Amino acid sequence: MYAIAPGASAEPKDVRGIEDGLVRAIHDGELVAFVSDVPESAFGETPLNTHLADMEWLTPRAVRHQEVNAALVGLCDPLVPLSFGTVFRDEAAVTRMLRERRDELGPRFEALRGKAEWILVLRRDREKALAGLEQSNDALRALRAQIAEAAPGRAYLATRRLDDTTRQALRAVDGAAVAAAVDAFERAGPRLFREPLIEDAGGDMLARFSLLADRGGGSLLGGVAAAFDADWSARGYRVELSGPWPAYRFSTVGAS
Repeated sequence: MYAIAPGASAEPKDVRGIEDGLVRAIHDGELVAFVSDVPESAFGETPLNTHLADMEWLTPRAVRHQEVNAALVGLCDPLVPLSFGTVFRDEAAVTRMLRERRDELGPRFEALRGKAEWILVLRRDREKALAGLEQSNDALRALRAQIAEAAPGRAYLATRRLDDTTRQALRAVDGAAVAAAVDAFERAGPRLFREPLIEDAGGDMLARFSLLADRGGGSLLGGVAAAFDADWSARGYRVELSGPWPAYRFSTVGAS
């Protein structure tokens, strides 16, 4: 299953899903689920759990899942996208789930109506940020002056203090950059959800957010991103914005 929408939503035509199965609609009352058939030999509980650890197998199928929901979001408003790997044995299980979740889905539809999801990433250029600290932080400049004039033993201790002070100062500026990004985008109206970072995330990624905003809000969000970069890029901080996407995160974090 890919997604759930109100029963009156338009249905896809010739949209192909995972394993090239034709995406079709299953209706139950005022709800519709979009599904395609997949082989039990690969998508039964035991084989699927095994495959989820195999990135070569998983990646193209997860991409196709997202492509289906990208097609559906152009047809359905609102749309509740489901995570990859949501599998039911037959149509009866699908309709049973729709009935069981009917009361839950009503408020969720209202929260997502007219909305889409963007991904916001805040990155730091470490060398540029450190250069900015050297220019603006009096304590760092004073420590460097002490090191230049100190005897070797005292220079070693001052260097240790310099390293500690630099880490603390950089952490403080990182926090200020994150707070500035959050404030700028929240004032523009979107809901923000801060995502956990993967350990050792590359590219000096400081923070990653999912944003829920109007489907047509790309220009507004792009303007907020540009204004942030204008204020912070000289200090080594910039944001990356991608979207719109189906609202995966905000289909799961609650409707309010």
